Amino acid sequence: MEAFPFEVSGRLVLTVCGDQVLVVAEENFVIVNFKDHAALERVMKNLLPPSSSGKGGGLLESLEKAKDVNLKIGQAGLVVDIRVNNRTYVELGSGPSPRITANAVFGKVGSWFKKS
Repeated sequence: MEAFPFEVSGRLVLTVCGDQVLVVAEENFVIVNFKDHAALERVMKNLLPPSSSGKGGGLLESLEKAKDVNLKIGQAGLVVDIRVNNRTYVELGSGPSPRITANAVFGKVGSWFKKS
């Protein structure tokens, strides 16, 4: 296994936009866990910069941002596993592109049918 410039180890509970987010890290692997898909969407909506086009982005723009983030995380020698209710949604830094799971797709589709 490749030597990384640093290692992390810890457990942290953050409150972001009123939602608790659990962050657990060991060596070069970081897990970020949200309690539900709505919490993930609220946090991402408030933390990500607005689209450069001003139209809120779109699927292709989101995928390009995810690829850029994946590349930077991989270059740092980290793997970040983003989870919702303890199920992996997206894994960043483990390959040439983000690994998006079926849980993420079904979670997004399910969020369209829930009332706010």
